[in-house]
Amino acid sequence: MKKQNNFFMAGCSAVLALFAASCSLPAYNSETPVYPGMSNSSFTDYSSYSIQAAEVDDDFIRGVDASEVKALEECGIKFYDDNNSEKDVFEIFAEHDVNWIRLRIWNDYTQAVTDDWAPYGYNNLSRTINMAQRAKKYGMKVLLDFHYSDNWADPSKQKCPAMWSSITNYTELASAVGTYTEEIIQAMIDADCAPDMVQLGNEMQGGLFQTGSSVSNAKSYTSYYLKAGAEVVRELLPDCEIMLHMSNGGNSSYLNTMLSYASAVGNDGDGNPYVTAIGVSYYPYYTSHYSDTALKINLNKIKNSGYRVIIAENSFGYSNSAYTDSTSNEFWEDDEETCATMLTGYDKYEGIVDGKIPASIENQAGVMEYLMELCSEVDSQGGYFYWGAAYLGVENKMNSSWENQALFDVNGKVLPSMDVFINK
Repeated sequence: MKKQNNFFMAGCSAVLALFAASCSLPAYNSETPVYPGMSNSSFTDYSSYSIQAAEVDDDFIRGVDASEVKALEECGIKFYDDNNSEKDVFEIFAEHDVNWIRLRIWNDYTQAVTDDWAPYGYNNLSRTINMAQRAKKYGMKVLLDFHYSDNWADPSKQKCPAMWSSITNYTELASAVGTYTEEIIQAMIDADCAPDMVQLGNEMQGGLFQTGSSVSNAKSYTSYYLKAGAEVVRELLPDCEIMLHMSNGGNSSYLNTMLSYASAVGNDGDGNPYVTAIGVSYYPYYTSHYSDTALKINLNKIKNSGYRVIIAENSFGYSNSAYTDSTSNEFWEDDEETCATMLTGYDKYEGIVDGKIPASIENQAGVMEYLMELCSEVDSQGGYFYWGAAYLGVENKMNSSWENQALFDVNGKVLPSMDVFINK
């Protein structure tokens, strides 16, 4: 996912305005934005909300992606619990029974967080270790998401990291993947925050290193790169799960490709498959992700193929505005109709109203609950991760197009929708 988000985060208003006009995206918020950490009005009272927890087993993954947290904190963002008390956001997650944290890492992580912070160097090793340690402190497990890129990796962008761009032989490139994977995981082991699951590549059904590599047709050797990473993970962390991840959760062709990759990666010396889980991104406001019916068919195929079933990314708007910066939000009014078309069985709260699933705190929680339970029906030991859970924005430093899909409001206070994770 995050395809348009790269444009939004660059901080160039002229480019953004042109992009918005050409794609009929909503205009910038005309009101003065409110930013966490500034002089805000009193916190919103959410005590009247009654959010239902998802009906899933104790061992089901109830996870969030919190990759932005440390960099946002460095920019002044603070997070608050239900009682308006400032807390470590990982403690707030744990209080709501989140049991897994997903953290991505990029290869070139030398860039500082500044007013001129592109190309997004905030997902570095030191910040990842900091967040992983805090997740472990509060009893949560960690999924480490290797993008194997210096920047966002998604279906339209799988660029070879600059440090490997001069390698001309695919076996050498696979060796570099293995060495890098080993360095990162060993550093986390040494810091006592080893991952419990490792994701090799991000939304990579089209293959790794589609651009930027000196290897001829580099993406055709993807299974070699994946195996190099998997071998290291299994050697250093024998009990660590290994996941492959695709976008467009209901696309059967993409899933067939992922299953082929998993098969090609093969087994370890004891005959155990390296890949133990297949994760999918599913954003119901993109028609390319297909309907909930198609999604469930794919999830069943993953289960029947012997892999743990994971919805690795999902989100939904609690508002059609809720700006924390002057960047247009990814989720807006037209997406409500798309979601109603995609989530044909949605029956939480008011359900589908006049062909829409309106943006609201209840429906944010409802979509989460609906998809968690859909996944659990297929695999009671499966899992769900909410993407951008704390992705608020900081003007000119870490702008965000995701803030009205975060699980915290513009003041950094946790929303009632977080209660969907509570383990009954």
